[in-house]
Amino acid sequence: MNIIKRFILLLMVGICGVAMMPAQNTNPKSGKCGSDIEWTFDGRTLYLTNSNIQKGLVAIPDYDLSKDLAPWTKQKLAIRKVVIGHGIGRIGSCAFANCEELTSVDFQDVFLMEIGWGAFLNCKSLFNFSIPVNVKRIGTISFANCSSLRSVKIPNLARVEDQAFLNCTNLSLIEVGSNALLGKATFATEVQVDGKTTYKNYTGEIRNLPMNINVDNCSEYGLDKESVAICLKNALPFQESGRISKVDTDIPESKVMRNDTYALIIGNEHYRFVSDVPFAQNDAMIFAEYCKKTLGVPASNVHLCNDATKHMILEQELDDWLTHEITDRNYKKLIIYYAGHGVPDIMDHNKAYLLPTDVYGTKPHQGIALDEFYAMVGNLGFERTTIFIDACFSGVSRDNEGLNVERAVEVEAQTALPTTGNLVVFSAALGNETAQSYQDEGHGLFTYYLLKELQESEGMITYGKLGQGIQRNVSNVAPTLELRKKQTPRAITTYPNNDWKNFSF
Repeated sequence: MNIIKRFILLLMVGICGVAMMPAQNTNPKSGKCGSDIEWTFDGRTLYLTNSNIQKGLVAIPDYDLSKDLAPWTKQKLAIRKVVIGHGIGRIGSCAFANCEELTSVDFQDVFLMEIGWGAFLNCKSLFNFSIPVNVKRIGTISFANCSSLRSVKIPNLARVEDQAFLNCTNLSLIEVGSNALLGKATFATEVQVDGKTTYKNYTGEIRNLPMNINVDNCSEYGLDKESVAICLKNALPFQESGRISKVDTDIPESKVMRNDTYALIIGNEHYRFVSDVPFAQNDAMIFAEYCKKTLGVPASNVHLCNDATKHMILEQELDDWLTHEITDRNYKKLIIYYAGHGVPDIMDHNKAYLLPTDVYGTKPHQGIALDEFYAMVGNLGFERTTIFIDACFSGVSRDNEGLNVERAVEVEAQTALPTTGNLVVFSAALGNETAQSYQDEGHGLFTYYLLKELQESEGMITYGKLGQGIQRNVSNVAPTLELRKKQTPRAITTYPNNDWKNFSF
């Protein structure tokens, strides 16, 4: 073949090769959704960009499937991938619903806080979706019918609403943060039996679950009992620095079931702006076990809330759960346990505050005033509420560090008295004392002797004897510990006389 013929042949092959290449989209689709987000589509990937960085976090608007469609849905764009840009904090309802070719979603930062109702409904090709760690809410049916989704990891503080992952038929692995809240039928699959719709539970691998989920109530969340049992069997109890106390392992089991008793248990150990509280999560977790095993409180009635923010305590627990989910409270009993920081407001006559994990120690007024907390709980109207507080309000931590002053010097906090409802409060220390750690047992000193009294009595103890035992042991042991400080537990109540001492759980 001569040079001219070879050149013509190569030229023809090149032309044919160009003709056979897939057509490129030379006119990408683009526009705005809402006032602060711009979008572009290059024929495969949809990019969403925050066009108003100065405004902070912005949201992809809410849409629906009947009249107000997302612009890319209106144009029936064949989206394979979505890239969520910096500063987008919310994905609106039905934003990507019915994007049947969508396979993956990438996030350029981790500041997404909320995924709206039906946001990825019917995205049947979606198999890669890593939920950002800061997501606090996952809406109803947000991932329903995502039949290619293989695994789900729910962030630790997320609230997952009903049927969020309904009909995700190929799920084989789920992991749920210990403080997450799941809605009804979260992981269930709809099946038809005799012409009626019923639910089939998820039977795959589970690597972690919140403490309130167990084999008795797991079906409510769309989880199979056997899968949950395996998960719980493989779960390792929380240990602080390898310490294992006998009160952690030798927990008596009651034959009595107290179906009308509820328990809210808060263990605030890891704080954003002040020092941590050693052993607080272990305190809370083991007390939860005593509530379930020794006091006979059904596991479904126990909410364990670790590293709780102000929103988690006031909105999710006191409002959403205790106020709106539990009815006929005047015939029911409530136990509240709190381990964490308390602080005095030195700018307001040393008023006592509980310190959520997202509040500065130097701004206690942004926390939860203890007297107001008592009032809120009292106004719930339970037949009886028993509160245990392993915290002090002198401004000094378990590690002898100052929380809202430079030096670790105790101040005399105001005494917050319960005045509303039927309350009995057991607190760890007087107003100018420190609630100390008991290093050898891996607990707060107050909590250790609370657990020990429950252990030795197998839960069959009057409040009077419980308070006496805790006070005697804590007062005797406290001066022998590393800090060499006094610590004097006490009990206060709204009851007008000493009849409360004859109460029992």
